[in-house]
Amino acid sequence: MPNILTADQLLIGILALLKVHGVTKVMEDGSLDQRFERIYELLVAREKELGVRPNFTFYRNPLHGNSTRLRNALLAARENGLVTATPGPAPGYELTMSDKRAHAYLENSPLNRATLDDLIRDNFKLPSDVATAR
Repeated sequence: MPNILTADQLLIGILALLKVHGVTKVMEDGSLDQRFERIYELLVAREKELGVRPNFTFYRNPLHGNSTRLRNALLAARENGLVTATPGPAPGYELTMSDKRAHAYLENSPLNRATLDDLIRDNFKLPSDVATAR
């Protein structure tokens, strides 16, 4: 029987692994919703292989390009002290969770770390990617 995966668990797992990889801020550059939509579609396509079943749907509003589901998960993460919204000319979310807390989330994620690694490497720029691109 597959493990249930919530939108909050997916978001927190991704944010925790980004933190472990040394990412300190996730930019809100208009593509954040698109990146999470791609991740969701990959999960749905591989749910049998991964042994997880998302208990949510991901819908991006065609007029605004954003997802209420992602916004609610980000709000919950903010309320739990995992991220802080950073307004201004480069809006985004600062990852404020500790490394210890990030590792705890990863240990308890329905998705294994290798799967999360695949998902973020295809959809987020990591500090190691920047270093090797030079």
